[in-house]
Amino acid sequence: MKLLSLEIDSQYGSIKSGFKLQFRIPYDNLNHSTQDWKHFHPFCFAGLNGSGKSNVLEVLANIFYHIECCANVSQPEMFITTFDPSSAKPSAFKLQYYIQRDKGFSKEVNDLTLVTVTKKENEIPVMQHQPFPFDSKPIPVTVVAEKYSKIQAEAKKYLPDLIVGYSSGENEILSIPFLKTRLIHFDEYYEAVKNKLAYNEPESSLIYIDYEMSQAVLLSNYIFQDQKVLDPLHTELGIKDIKRFRMNLNLHPEDSIGILSRYQTVIDKFKSCSTSYYEDKDHIILDFWINPKTKDAFKLNFEDGIFELFRAFQILYTLNYKMVSEGIKSDVYESKGFYTDGKVPNPSPEDKVFYFLDYYIEKEDKITKEVSLLLMKNLSDGEQQFLHTLGICLMLRDKTTLLLLDEPETHFNPDWRSKFVQILQKSLEESGSNNMMKDILITSHSPFIISDCFPDKVIVFEKGKQPISAQQMGFRTYGTSIDIIMENVFKKNNTIGDKSKDEIDKIQVEIKNKKSLTKAQVTELKNKTNHLGDSMEKILLFAKLNQLEK
Repeated sequence: MKLLSLEIDSQYGSIKSGFKLQFRIPYDNLNHSTQDWKHFHPFCFAGLNGSGKSNVLEVLANIFYHIECCANVSQPEMFITTFDPSSAKPSAFKLQYYIQRDKGFSKEVNDLTLVTVTKKENEIPVMQHQPFPFDSKPIPVTVVAEKYSKIQAEAKKYLPDLIVGYSSGENEILSIPFLKTRLIHFDEYYEAVKNKLAYNEPESSLIYIDYEMSQAVLLSNYIFQDQKVLDPLHTELGIKDIKRFRMNLNLHPEDSIGILSRYQTVIDKFKSCSTSYYEDKDHIILDFWINPKTKDAFKLNFEDGIFELFRAFQILYTLNYKMVSEGIKSDVYESKGFYTDGKVPNPSPEDKVFYFLDYYIEKEDKITKEVSLLLMKNLSDGEQQFLHTLGICLMLRDKTTLLLLDEPETHFNPDWRSKFVQILQKSLEESGSNNMMKDILITSHSPFIISDCFPDKVIVFEKGKQPISAQQMGFRTYGTSIDIIMENVFKKNNTIGDKSKDEIDKIQVEIKNKKSLTKAQVTELKNKTNHLGDSMEKILLFAKLNQLEK
């Protein structure tokens, strides 16, 4: 999948009506403008807080959520009766992207089709597609399914396999469509249980990676990936492997419907992979000690690979929403604005259907080389973020995916920020990832990340203005000094903090109108900065003082 352009014709957060963003140059058979599509080139949205960069991720998540809701047919009755296909947020937009027609593994542009989705105020979205070479008359695509026919709308074929959201800062607005999707997933499953129907996987493509889901991501990677793909996690974090974990399933026998009754086949697979398990009328507890034989058992039972295992964990996590009342679900489904924390209750372990226990990893000390066992929750915020973002990208290597990563580097130290893009690229290359199948959008305040992105992929946001690429600014970001990036992107031209800079500025003001200074005066002024470290600001001050000295 490759994004082409986005237009928004209604107000959304910091985004004003008339917003336009060109992600890349449209395909041109003459200049072969798609050559870089086959290579790893993430987009980096950069700008000050409130400039609208995170809003673009939210808009994209909302657009795909709305199209999914129109095209899908397995939504619960409560959702169907409240959902209005003509009402969306944003309410008017135009989105264009290229996507593989057969969702296969081709790395050639002639396997793509151009998809255009347009929505006007109070109207149902319209979708069209144009097969390669994208110069034919657009072909209309049905967007809204006949809900009770159980036949998806044709639009489903032209949507990505997955829309994945992640926010290190817990961007609640970004998570809204994903939260709604989780509740829909639960009700889909619950209705299958009530009606004794088969249930294989959620119909919707939206996945939000929070702390609990990231445990499933990490575990799936360490079971299925080759060691060379995971080497960066060992090199940078010292993580060698998953050592052991426990799966706890609460059966809730007081609930006559039998919450896990439609999932017995998958639970049996987990039993076959476990080192030991215990079962009674209330619980199933499965223990796993991870070694090569355990990994072989998982690969034998989950034949479709890493994503099949992740899906199994995802569905089990979804069942934890069983305690959410019908009233709360209705409020969430009908929410058109800013959803607030706390409305969906956080269940206790006893109320959950599934959770991990004793999730231990092997971690090597970089200095002593001593290996110790740590609970995953004992890792620092930065280490967990590193695991989350890298693990997500690796796990989805064979899926047509749009990845929306909101400030994934917030808790990284400077060294990790400078390495992040390179490590991500190397790991994806080792895993054999097909870059034609995905687009990665990263919002960031880190000049290190911007310095590793090409200027046509760095989109600079400024409040009240249309975003433009660094290339359009004539600004070569790739390999550019972080000081220059700070000045051009974040309008910050000093290299030190404002408090210390203020002391240097006061001296600059003091000598501003001086024509000359005595040696003693120069020495006295320089001594005023003895407590300050070296910086470009201090060097410039000393140069000015030396110039004024008689």
